[in-house]
Amino acid sequence: MLTATDSSWKITASAPSAVDWKSNAAFDDSAWQSATELASWPGYAAKVIWSSGGQYSQTETQVWARSIFNLSTLPLSAVLNGGFDDDGDLFINGILVVSNHNGYADSFLNIDVTPYLATGNNLIAFTATDNYLVWGYNHGAAVQVDATFAQVPEPATFALLGLGLAGLGLMRRRTA
Repeated sequence: MLTATDSSWKITASAPSAVDWKSNAAFDDSAWQSATELASWPGYAAKVIWSSGGQYSQTETQVWARSIFNLSTLPLSAVLNGGFDDDGDLFINGILVVSNHNGYADSFLNIDVTPYLATGNNLIAFTATDNYLVWGYNHGAAVQVDATFAQVPEPATFALLGLGLAGLGLMRRRTA
């Protein structure tokens, strides 16, 4: 898992003043609050989050959230899973990856985000809006990115390979 929504995410119920909140890892979000965890998301490490107004707030019906994660190497593959109640846009390093505005709570599953990742800091950000006029106040958003990395051989593997090559060299010498 590369990242998953939890209380470490920064979140605000006020529209950011600068448009680079979703593309600039150095954007100053120090005035933003830590996300409020509302519930577990069954089958995932991600928690359903919202602002401190909570799941049933009648005033905080839209949020902006962001988190930074660091990659020392790029994964072989990375997939995004998540959901918004009800509408939302999700960005990775400023690139719009999910845009869902159908007015209903929906999940997005197994979206390939490998091309949007870079070594170093990566920013995942979203804005979510609860379409409370239809279903009532029941806010929530959850996001998780899972990745597969190339396996690095353990030192013992290299040692066995070296011994095997040395043995082959000795056998070749004896037959010559």
